Amino acid sequence: MTQRATYEENMAFIDDTVKRLEQNQVGIDELESLAREFASARQFCLERITRIESVLAQTLQGDQVQG
Repeated sequence: MTQRATYEENMAFIDDTVKRLEQNQVGIDELESLAREFASARQFCLERITRIESVLAQTLQGDQVQG
């Protein structure tokens, strides 16, 4: 399994995978490993977005207390 280190790399993989699936370019032999990699990339992005949302919420709460 390929390790992608950034949000951008993972999103590029997800976008490319979706395009390949839509164009029927994924063989049955590749599907299982591709599904595992897709799930891993999706989880990476979800965790990153969750952390960003948490920081934003804390920032907004801090602004309200100071305001």
